[in-house]
Amino acid sequence: MKSINKNNFLLTIWRFIQFLLVIIIITAIISNILTIKFNTYPFSITFKNQFSFKTIISQKNEIYCMVYVNDHYGRLGNKMFITASAYGLARLHSCHLYISPQITKQMNETFILDLSPFLISTTTFNLIINNTSDSMTKITKSVACQYLPELTRPNAILRKHIFELRGYWQSYLHFSKYSEDIREHLFTARQPILEKVSKLFIDIYEQKFDFKPKFSLENHQSFKNQLAQSNWATWIGIHVRRTDFVPLNFSSSDKYLFAAIDYYTSHYSNAHFIVASDDKSYCKNLFRNRTNIFLTPESFSTGDDIITLSLCEHSIITGGTFGWWTGYLANGQVIHDKVYPSGCQRREYYYPPWFLIDGNVRAHKNSDYIL
Repeated sequence: MKSINKNNFLLTIWRFIQFLLVIIIITAIISNILTIKFNTYPFSITFKNQFSFKTIISQKNEIYCMVYVNDHYGRLGNKMFITASAYGLARLHSCHLYISPQITKQMNETFILDLSPFLISTTTFNLIINNTSDSMTKITKSVACQYLPELTRPNAILRKHIFELRGYWQSYLHFSKYSEDIREHLFTARQPILEKVSKLFIDIYEQKFDFKPKFSLENHQSFKNQLAQSNWATWIGIHVRRTDFVPLNFSSSDKYLFAAIDYYTSHYSNAHFIVASDDKSYCKNLFRNRTNIFLTPESFSTGDDIITLSLCEHSIITGGTFGWWTGYLANGQVIHDKVYPSGCQRREYYYPPWFLIDGNVRAHKNSDYIL
């Protein structure tokens, strides 16, 4: 009997020891899990029909690398190029992004400019720049209209490096991978401008077709789709730059403009045109006999003009970066005049595979260029 009791006692002790060992092992595993450092890298995973599925992994928002723009040369079109290029490089290399307040202030007057989750504040930027205990290596590239394919390679911007963009960065190839995001989330209209521009279209419909459409102004893309789905008109935006181009012989000829208009008229029976220009009196006189051509009002700002033309299905552009962006944002067929010297080493660095009309008024694709 004593032997049985002794065995039971030893068995109970052994089971208690096993229980303690299990508790110790579980505690160790949990402790190890809790001490793991999760990283949040400043990039988005993009799916079709979904702009930003942000990663939730974070290491106290440590800045691994940074792309930044402090220069603010030129007008709106120039600023859009360097902003889009910086955004493209930051996305590609999973870096944070800093754009100077002078640039973002002008952009935000027109565009939503959603740069999250990459954008850092000026305060954070200054702390990083002035941090002598954990300094980052700075690299500066000044570019006009070259394309730098080496920047697309892995580790082109390394950890603990700051990459500064200077100049103009007027090759769309630096951000072509993210064109959809740029059109739908960066350079998309703010609500007040969308409402202002919608009134222009409503006035035209009332004047031309004698009815007043009701548009849903949920967002830029929604309004653009409604205009495209209308059976009343196929909208083609025209940008005419003249003021500073006439003395330089960069301005497009009337022949070019009418040839481009005739091209679209021959392809779309309901083609209607909206013109934005820095010389409205010239355009008003030029198109005075065309009942299907309308001008943006004198009260419109450059931001109002670019949003108006971006809402069109197709484009006719002359020279300059402003006109380039009207065509790029409209994202349809684009006829452009080759009289403008882009300044790029190769034409395809500046022009996507759009259309052009040459001096003989014949339509070609970019592949027909002689470089």
